[in-house]
Amino acid sequence: MRAFIAIDVADNVRSAIVRAQEFIGTKDAKIKFVEPENLHITLKFLGEITEEQAEEIKAILSRIAAKFKKHEVRVRGIGVFPNPNYVRVIWAGVENDEQIRAMAREIDEALAKLGFKRDKEFVAHVTIGRVKFVKDKLGLAEKLRALANEDFGTFRVEAIELKKSTLTPKGPIYETLARFELAE
Repeated sequence: MRAFIAIDVADNVRSAIVRAQEFIGTKDAKIKFVEPENLHITLKFLGEITEEQAEEIKAILSRIAAKFKKHEVRVRGIGVFPNPNYVRVIWAGVENDEQIRAMAREIDEALAKLGFKRDKEFVAHVTIGRVKFVKDKLGLAEKLRALANEDFGTFRVEAIELKKSTLTPKGPIYETLARFELAE
C-alpha cells in the first residue's frame, strides 16, 4: 500500500484555503488543486509499504506522539516549490512549527533505521495545488503575490496519522489507518 504520515488541518483552515484556491483559479495555469478533505501537513512520505512495515511504523508513531504536546499552529502565506520561476507546487506555510519540525525529525530518524530514505530539509506546509503547466507566468505570480501573507487561520495539532493513499483517475483517496493523539 502507498502510505504517508500526516497531520490533518481543521475545517476553518480548509475553508480559507479553498477560498485561496478559487482566487488563484486555473486561468493562468493548469493546476490540480488538492481536495478540501485531503488538505494536510505531510510529516513523511513513505511510498509503498507492507502490512508488516505498517505495524512497525504504528509502534514508532505511538511512541513519538506520546512525547509531544497538543499545540496551536497558524497557517499563513503562500509559497511554491521548487522556485518562483518554475512553479510545480503551491503551498500554504505553517507558523509556530517547531514541534512539527521536531516530530518530523524524530520520525525521519526512526524510519531511517527501518531502511526508509531520509528526507532532505523538512518544511512544514499544506500543499494546495500541483501545477501541470503555466499559461500566464505573470498572472499566476501576481495572484500568488497577493496571497503572500494571507492568514488561513489557526488550528490545534492534536494527532499524527498514518494514512493510506489510493491513486485514482480522479485523484488520490486518503484513508486514515491509525491515529496517534499527542500528549495533553
